[in-house]
Amino acid sequence: MQSAALLQIRGPGVVSAVENGVSRTVRVVISTALSRGRDLRYVVVDVATGDVIDDAQGYGYKSVHDAYRAHGCKSVPPKRDNRRDVVKRVVKAWCAAHPEFMADVERMASCTVKDGEPLTQVGVERLLAEHGLELPFSVGVLMRHW
Repeated sequence: MQSAALLQIRGPGVVSAVENGVSRTVRVVISTALSRGRDLRYVVVDVATGDVIDDAQGYGYKSVHDAYRAHGCKSVPPKRDNRRDVVKRVVKAWCAAHPEFMADVERMASCTVKDGEPLTQVGVERLLAEHGLELPFSVGVLMRHW
């Protein structure tokens, strides 16, 4: 989903997008070089310069909608910190700060696997209580990223 600040429709077939701080007006047109008979292929071009911005790796897009959608996704600046990566780093740091607890969790996991049972959140919560520790995140997050 595009925000209004990043993508703005300027009449039929013309879209203004902001890429890396530079405003760029684009249009999707039929590419005669990539189209074959009734199989029309579309490319995204810069209205001001006429340069092809996106051509789907040389194959062209099958529809105008697909071309605009792909350009919209590609023109959005990437997020600086992906939330999953941040959570993973926090969990790894917490695990490194509590090696004796993690050793007990590893032992518990190996014993439950040998018994043919999965490691449960209840077991990890019990182990946390025995060690007198409190997590800054949920037990499920710990189990997912340790």
